[in-house]
Amino acid sequence: MASGILVNVKEEVTCPICLELLTKPMSLDCGHTFCQACITTNNRGSMIGQGKSSCPVCRSTYQPENMRPNRHVANIVEAFRKVKLSPQEVQKTDLCVRHGEKLVLFCHEDKKIICWLCERSREHRGHHTFLMEEIAQMKKEKLQASLDRLKAQQRKAEKLNDDLEEERTSRKVGGDSF
Repeated sequence: MASGILVNVKEEVTCPICLELLTKPMSLDCGHTFCQACITTNNRGSMIGQGKSSCPVCRSTYQPENMRPNRHVANIVEAFRKVKLSPQEVQKTDLCVRHGEKLVLFCHEDKKIICWLCERSREHRGHHTFLMEEIAQMKKEKLQASLDRLKAQQRKAEKLNDDLEEERTSRKVGGDSF
């Protein structure tokens, strides 16, 4: 239960731009909060005119000079950083150790199970990811194909063994022996 609450809190203190925990949280007039560095970079790239920018989440306009530090959120982020999920809790709920999100994707390049936030992080950007269900189905199909091949080889080997035994028996009856 505690881990579920932590996951919800983590979503609230994650920057919608970089998808990491907020660093020096800054709030806009619309109420959305971003890392200071992320929103400053966004301001440079999204100037609308008359010194205004638009919120990356809701697209409402704001004046960069109206941005204000959100100390309340900064305190929550700091407290969140101090609270760690125990490895047993994470393992029980199949949550990402880094983001606290459910592990639902497989990164082909890194051969790792990851969450949706990991997929969007710099570490996995541009990598080929697949839903775990798809990978499980593909692996099942591969295993079934291998099992079918092995069964066919086993039947072939058993037939060869039976033929060999039959040949031995017919030679013994006929007086020949190996």
